[in-house]
Amino acid sequence: MPPTVRATFRKNERLHGRDAIADVIRAGKAVTVTPIRIVGLLNNATDDNATLCVAFAVPKRHLKQARHRNRVRRLLREAFRLNKQPWRERLRSAGKRGDLLIIYGSSEILPYTEVRDRLLLVMERWMEKNLPAASMENVLS
Repeated sequence: MPPTVRATFRKNERLHGRDAIADVIRAGKAVTVTPIRIVGLLNNATDDNATLCVAFAVPKRHLKQARHRNRVRRLLREAFRLNKQPWRERLRSAGKRGDLLIIYGSSEILPYTEVRDRLLLVMERWMEKNLPAASMENVLS
């Protein structure tokens, strides 16, 4: 039985810095599955451990109270943390690094299962749109 990979969300996996986030917004490609939108940018892989760097945004325009925005961010982070491994493997096999901004765009707070399902769907669509088909075939075989 192979050892299980521990589902964590470490500091080196967080997309941070004004310039890095601005680059993703300016040059990234977006995919939306209401209410979640992913704007992402692929770069060539570097030696560092993180093949997938992520930032989460919940605009004040949609959820006025900070506690609601924080709750949605927690739901998004947890859904991402528990399901990121296949996405990381795809990027690693393609020799790419992904910088993603995940934006929540609804004034309604969805339950965790809905958030998870929609995040899985939007991430799958983003991967299909942005990764070369040849690298995806290598992962599947």
